Amino acid sequence: MTEPSLTLFTAHPSGGQSTLIQYNQHMMSERLVAVGYADAARRLSSSYRGEPWDDVMLLPFLFVWRQAIELQLKINIRDLATLRRKAGETDERLKATAVDERLRNPRKVGHNLTKLIAEHNEHIDALDLDALPSNVQTSLELLAALDEGGTGFRYGGVLKAPSADLDFRSMNDALDAAFRILEVVIDAATYGEGV
Repeated sequence: MTEPSLTLFTAHPSGGQSTLIQYNQHMMSERLVAVGYADAARRLSSSYRGEPWDDVMLLPFLFVWRQAIELQLKINIRDLATLRRKAGETDERLKATAVDERLRNPRKVGHNLTKLIAEHNEHIDALDLDALPSNVQTSLELLAALDEGGTGFRYGGVLKAPSADLDFRSMNDALDAAFRILEVVIDAATYGEGV
């Protein structure tokens, strides 16, 4: 049994700059975690060598891209709802507490990518912003169709898809492009001013 004060973090203090990685609870916003997932996916992608062993990283690779995209959609939904409130809309569904409760509740939206994409696009339409590029929309819809609820990439044997030979680089490029576009939606909507 471990000591109550012992945690994974306290058991592994930094031994110097060459091994240092920081966790700062005040800096770890949802936005930074989304960027972290995207960075992890890009690093994982860069390790791909076209060797048979690379097959084992497919689901973890898809998991981190899915997490990055899910979080970025949630960030955008919160920010787009804020923009709609600032524009004078008074719908109760746009209140920050209502949006947050909807995004966190698995019975409403939760981790469901199809619902997140639909709500994201609803806000874009309401604000009369440019729709997502069709290739990005398609990538998001295909990702949602493959793992709508968020468990398909986490466990072996859960994903309901037939065996397939895939173009890893093409798939990575499509998911990376989708994330990069989602990252700049608010900047485009506010001319770089943010919310």
